[in-house]
Amino acid sequence: MSAANRSLHSERGLVAAVARAYYIEDRSRVEIAETFGISRFKVSRLLTRAREEGIITFQINDWGLPDPALGERLKDELGLTDCHVVRTNGDEDSVRQQIGAAAASHLSTTLKADEVLGVAWGRTLTATTERLDHLPRLSIVQLTGFIAGDIGSSPIEVARQASRQSGGEVYPIFAPLFVQDRETADGLRNHHDIRSAMKLFPSITTALLSVGAWNPPDTQIRDVLLPDDLEKAIANGCVADIAGILITEDGSPAYPALQERSINISYDQLRNVPRVVAVAGGTAKAEAIRAVVRGGLITELVTDHALALEVLGENDA
Repeated sequence: MSAANRSLHSERGLVAAVARAYYIEDRSRVEIAETFGISRFKVSRLLTRAREEGIITFQINDWGLPDPALGERLKDELGLTDCHVVRTNGDEDSVRQQIGAAAASHLSTTLKADEVLGVAWGRTLTATTERLDHLPRLSIVQLTGFIAGDIGSSPIEVARQASRQSGGEVYPIFAPLFVQDRETADGLRNHHDIRSAMKLFPSITTALLSVGAWNPPDTQIRDVLLPDDLEKAIANGCVADIAGILITEDGSPAYPALQERSINISYDQLRNVPRVVAVAGGTAKAEAIRAVVRGGLITELVTDHALALEVLGENDA
């Protein structure tokens, strides 16, 4: 090793030793200066160099922890009543669990006895209801029929999980979300049990919903639509779905004719719900969130920092 390299190696050794003394051994700058025979100013310079050269690195283990400042910024940007943002990390399932835990805590502390809670479906909603510690006694109404796929993330399962914590009345909808013609839809809506649930839609005080994205796709709806319906939805500019309702970029219904063949809460009924809590995460859903906000379809959002920063146009995830 050349003299120059030995000198550089020795200097970096000093940087590391000073950093270890300060950050690991919790010694003051004065103590470190006396130990190494250098000035306090040089200690500060060496600590700065340690950070700049990557000799020391920092990791904040904030998985699942709230970021109130980011939540306030997102609330102001979207004009919502409330936004809860959590810092997340890990794979998609882990992120869903972290967002779901935050949403469960939020609902457990804000829902009141005798409310009528409407629920839809989705994997993040399933994670939410699985993490509920308690709920006051309230009525739970399924807002949509079900779609083919994972029964664990169906609206029936979301309603069941919520009812376990509430102990109130449950009004399920044992019917598919989409059917092939209006006559079949009318027949299902007139079924006694389904009619009992749908009659409560105007009485819902809080709705718990997920949001599907179409650009890029992050939704189960696209996979179950008939080819002709999918083609029309895309042609009509669908960018989002919420409670089975397809939404354009400006927040208006993308495919009103499909609503006639859908067993779910309507666009206008959803807009009239006093409190609608959307639970969603991931950067892919930024455009979808903006669309449902423009439509006046949600009042609150529980999400992760990646989606929050994407909506704000400064994503660093």
